[in-house]
Amino acid sequence: MNTMNWSRAKTILIILFLIADIFLFYELYSEDLVRRNKADQETAKEVIKYLEKQGIWVKCRIPKASLPKKTLTVKYKYIDSKYALGIFFDSPKDVAIKTYEDRTVLEDKKSYVEINKNGQLIYTNKELLRKKEEPMDEESALKNMKVFLKNIGIDDDDIYSISKKLENGYYIINCSQSYKGTFLDESHLELLVTKEGIAHMKILWFEVENNGKNKNAIIHPIKALMELAEEMEEKTDEGKKDLVINDISLGYYFDTDIEQVEEFDIIEVEEGTAIPVWKMETNMGNIYINAYNGTVEKN
Repeated sequence: MNTMNWSRAKTILIILFLIADIFLFYELYSEDLVRRNKADQETAKEVIKYLEKQGIWVKCRIPKASLPKKTLTVKYKYIDSKYALGIFFDSPKDVAIKTYEDRTVLEDKKSYVEINKNGQLIYTNKELLRKKEEPMDEESALKNMKVFLKNIGIDDDDIYSISKKLENGYYIINCSQSYKGTFLDESHLELLVTKEGIAHMKILWFEVENNGKNKNAIIHPIKALMELAEEMEEKTDEGKKDLVINDISLGYYFDTDIEQVEEFDIIEVEEGTAIPVWKMETNMGNIYINAYNGTVEKN
């Protein structure tokens, strides 16, 4: 065999060995994955039985384990008076501005804007609210919403979920915030949409400044359920109701307890940390469980 043929034969042998190694790895990995998934399913069944004895009923699929995640550094989206004058009013010189301890109010004959120090902004188009609305289709409502939100810097990718209902000729639309395909709570966005535009909006929104430096391990959702069961056990049995879990999902949660802080000022709070959480949507509201350590953040 000459040198050229031997070199070619070696190359073919190397390729064959690589293919064999890849095939062997795939077979072993697949078998291991099947075993782990089967073990997870068996564990989930046992946990569900235990939870039912504790009065906790899981009526949804339990998600699979997650890869490690970073925290998020976030701040409240703040629209100041100058910016509000430019996007919500046709003639800024005709707008009356009043400043109070907890809010700033801008108003003319057509529009009303309230900028609260706790980060919430309220917008009302008084003319559209006074008009008797004709029925409109869902497509037109969503189109009007998207155009309006784009003016205040909110795109389609920023919306995680949308709920909508038609009532008295208006579409009432509620949106939750998204970060890279997962939810970012406790934000909220509520709109009253008409055929001619947005009649009313109430919004509390976040801006993501950066990611945390290190990725940390995420607890399995089964462990999160067990931590929830332990939390429920510590409560008194008096008046205790069964807890029904309708959905479990992984996302981010930013809690500032604004409702409990009387003099919260968004301008003075530069930024905060949103943590990964397992969110349990239940018959008693949403429950957030810290996805790093299993602590119940909100119940």
